Amino acid sequence: MEKLYSILKPYDNWYNDKGDEKNLEAKKALKDFYQELKKLKPSIKYEKNVQHLSYIPYLIRIKKALDGKKYMRACNELISLMHYEPFFQGRIYYNTLNLLEKEVMKNYA
Repeated sequence: MEKLYSILKPYDNWYNDKGDEKNLEAKKALKDFYQELKKLKPSIKYEKNVQHLSYIPYLIRIKKALDGKKYMRACNELISLMHYEPFFQGRIYYNTLNLLEKEVMKNYA
């Protein structure tokens, strides 16, 4: 998990106000994050948290950031998702992978 954080942490900026070059670096970091995440496996054990679908607002915010080409904001939202939710639960892990594959990796095909 530390490796995943270390990929995103240099670009953790909700305001996305560090310039175009840094924003493009954040886009590459999202690609690297996706590739590292794909190497890992989801947890087999179900971790009960307050609400089963509480991770969905994070995915929506990540999608909106990506749609707006605010890659540093997407990094920030991913860090929040990993911190506040049981990130390696299948429901979160696979939906995050799917979102990144569709929104980030399509530009690298």
